[in-house]
Amino acid sequence: MTGLLFLLLLPASTEPDATKRLTQCIESRDKSCLTNALKSPPGHGSAEYLSAAADAYLMLGRNEDAMTAIGAALKTKPHDYDLLMQQGRTYQRCGEQVQAIQSFLLAAKAKQSSDVFYGIGMSFFLLHEHERAGQHFAHAVQLDEKNHKAEFMLGVIDILKDNNEAGAKAHFERALAMDPGNPHYLLHYGILLMEHNDREGAAKMLEKAAKSDPANPLVHFNLGRLCRQMGDMPRARTELEAAVRLRPELARAHYQLAAVYRELGEPAKAKRATEQFLKFKDQDQDNDPIGNPASQVFKDPKGR
Repeated sequence: MTGLLFLLLLPASTEPDATKRLTQCIESRDKSCLTNALKSPPGHGSAEYLSAAADAYLMLGRNEDAMTAIGAALKTKPHDYDLLMQQGRTYQRCGEQVQAIQSFLLAAKAKQSSDVFYGIGMSFFLLHEHERAGQHFAHAVQLDEKNHKAEFMLGVIDILKDNNEAGAKAHFERALAMDPGNPHYLLHYGILLMEHNDREGAAKMLEKAAKSDPANPLVHFNLGRLCRQMGDMPRARTELEAAVRLRPELARAHYQLAAVYRELGEPAKAKRATEQFLKFKDQDQDNDPIGNPASQVFKDPKGR
């Protein structure tokens, strides 16, 4: 009897440990740790374990497994708001925007929240339905005026729909007032100011972004092209070299760097940078469309 009892209690006693370990691997962003922790098949385990597994699979680029895991979690708790929201975000990351919207709508039946409407707005944004995206972001802000993500995206929509600089600035500033150190907001506000010839304001935003997120190649790229516009070629070279070191396939940074090398009288380096631009120009795209939604708004293939 004792042996049977031990076997019956084993899954209950070990699964919390497996979930805890998986969560720790996710927080550390250690892919080898994630791979070792994901021993069970994608659809097996408790709702808590499967929820963590879905995030882990996304980090490993195993999108199908992520969707399987969160779907299996919902079979045990079909009306759980948090799991439905996670399913919506998982579908978003996997590029399945219609399914994402369906999951967010189911979550709304469990609880009307600002995050639900932000999620729906992001899916419409990724489907390039900017009018409907803007409506949902606005509703998200109405439900919670502290939803800085929705506030930020309203600024992006202002640029996309009407090139409304004043409206975009107002939304970006409200978002930054709520989350002052957000490098994503600082980066794109800096780009907006740069595109409208406010170089001093752009430099202030981009310098703050660089302090908040020094490993972001887009921050260094935009600082580099701003320095080039301002005539500071040595600083432009430093920033652009950092950008291509962090993301070698960032073709527009190689394009800018070639011009800077020519200005500095280094034709051999300019030639190599031009070759790198031609090599990578068809691969130059943002890796995370949800994490960097506004970067496409201001993007020039050559980064001029």
